[in-house]
Amino acid sequence: MQDWRWVSAGVALLTLCWLGASARTPAILIVADGAGAKLAPLEARVGSHPGDARALARLADAYLERSAPGLAKAALDRAPPRLRDLPHVTDARARALSSLGNPRLALELERSVLARCSETPCSPTLVGHAAQRAEWLEELVRMGVRDPVRQPRLAMLAYRRSVREVALDVR
Repeated sequence: MQDWRWVSAGVALLTLCWLGASARTPAILIVADGAGAKLAPLEARVGSHPGDARALARLADAYLERSAPGLAKAALDRAPPRLRDLPHVTDARARALSSLGNPRLALELERSVLARCSETPCSPTLVGHAAQRAEWLEELVRMGVRDPVRQPRLAMLAYRRSVREVALDVR
């Protein structure tokens, strides 16, 4: 007579487990709020014209703006080697790597961007942003920050030191 109680307890337990598993919040989509319509032409352009450096840089920028540095890095890694050596593509790769928590490699890439831009003419905007990012990455590396996302206070301190900003806390 006690068997039906064990069976009903087992069924109730399985039901609770199923409800608990199905009640999880859905995963956050990278491409949301109509972003797919904006990314699709860029992805199609890079797919149909793999040698177009501007399209590749625009696609990487779009991924980085949508907080998808992994997708940006993957797109840049698949690019032909001659494109990877261009300053604006290397800069996008450095930004992706710094967002992925690899400031040392990102710093090396930013330095290579600055070195290439000293040899060949580059956009002043690219040079300025690369120089500022290189200073910030130098501070991150100097302070031993491995991942700016997981260590936001140290990352902010490194940023303030790189732009020489001083905060006065009067309590």
